[in-house]
Amino acid sequence: MDKRTQATSARPVKNSEVSASIVIPTFNRPRLALQAASFIRKFHPDIQITIIDQQNSSELDTNEIKKLNVQYFNLKEVNTSAAKNKGVTESNGDIIFFFDDDVEITKNTIPAQLKQYDAEEVVGTSGRVISDNEEIPEDTDVDTGRTNFMATKFLQRFWSTKKQYIDFPYGCNMSFKKDALTKVNGFDKRFPKIFEEIDLGKRTGKYGKLVFVPEALAYHHKATAGGTRTHANGKMKMIFENYGRYLAKHVPFPISLISLAIRTVSVLKQAPYATPLLFKAYFKYFMR
Repeated sequence: MDKRTQATSARPVKNSEVSASIVIPTFNRPRLALQAASFIRKFHPDIQITIIDQQNSSELDTNEIKKLNVQYFNLKEVNTSAAKNKGVTESNGDIIFFFDDDVEITKNTIPAQLKQYDAEEVVGTSGRVISDNEEIPEDTDVDTGRTNFMATKFLQRFWSTKKQYIDFPYGCNMSFKKDALTKVNGFDKRFPKIFEEIDLGKRTGKYGKLVFVPEALAYHHKATAGGTRTHANGKMKMIFENYGRYLAKHVPFPISLISLAIRTVSVLKQAPYATPLLFKAYFKYFMR
């Protein structure tokens, strides 16, 4: 079943010259996605919101969807990248925001990111994220959203209070120019979950700059059930499988072999059962 209700066309957010749309992917927790939409409606009653549910059907009451004035779609596949791409297709805004279904935005989350697009070279942004029960150090003036040439290090300290250019955003609180997403054909479905935003940041970064905006704060409640999460072993398998694919795609060969060797050491220590997937994904990429 493909449920859809028509939302108001994307309108300019207050104090902005560009229009914005919001995409919320979800799986096994549609009511949480509606709750995220309700948080957004507190500050942006007219902004276009599209929820993409990776379930083939949903028991949500159509009246609940209409009440929040959102577009709602069901997909037949469980793939976060595919869900986000569907959201992009259905969005009318110049700037498209992506929020997880367990995120609570603040009044500055959207306006602070939109303001960055006054600079023509900016193609994407990411806001600050504070997760429930996360220990925040006293010194928060640190780098985040960075990776190195060999893709062996990833700084993901998105609680930082330092405005800066970044290599990749935090997927639960980020935005991109729609035309930049179109240029790179959106999210890569080969990253169904994990590394999809890092891969996208790498590709859109070829067309401009990505900016981390600490004023664009959101709270990540990290729901304990539902979603596309899996057990601990499954998560580690997914991480290293997608890492192998990312290496092959973004680090020049044969340098990527050195990165693969470095990562092999860590996978053998952390999750030896994931080693075959790391190698399989890496070499499979070259046999497309």
